[in-house]
Amino acid sequence: MGRMAGRADAGATESRAVVEAALRRRDLAPRVRERFAMVKAASLGRDLPAIATWSGRSVRTVRHWLGRFDADGVAALADAPRSGRPVKADAAYLQALDATVETAPLSLGLPFDVWTSDRLSAYLTQTTGVRIAPGWLRALLGRRDFVCERPKHTLTHLQDPDEVAACTAALAEAGENGGGRAGPLRAARRG
Repeated sequence: MGRMAGRADAGATESRAVVEAALRRRDLAPRVRERFAMVKAASLGRDLPAIATWSGRSVRTVRHWLGRFDADGVAALADAPRSGRPVKADAAYLQALDATVETAPLSLGLPFDVWTSDRLSAYLTQTTGVRIAPGWLRALLGRRDFVCERPKHTLTHLQDPDEVAACTAALAEAGENGGGRAGPLRAARRG
């Protein structure tokens, strides 16, 4: 094949370096890594049947990828974009999700003190314009290492601290003055 078939020109040397650098990447998809390995094997002088044997592909497939590489270079070995629904939870949405979960709803002017997946979904739909169902939102939160817990509702935020202290003092005084436990109640019987 043109670029990698053993020509000793500068273009072949440069292509070989690019292929070897790509093979050292850890984030390379297995299918793409296999294609780069085919190109490297061809540059080292391996014939098509030998490459097909160790890769587990047909000679036709090996010829296809080597031809694509010769025609368009490294970019031709990448996977084509997949069809289907585009991702809704893009980086901007995930950033808004993180910021919102870390913020108390009351500080955002909302009439509740804990987030639920329904409330969070509705709020993020309103602020970002992207609607993600509560169930999928829980999955996103789990992937981002957030833990859903049951809320512990208390009324301490509605209590006046001075009145609580006064009641505590009154109860303590009543306990000292004989206002302790009441005895058992007896039911009246007819007799």
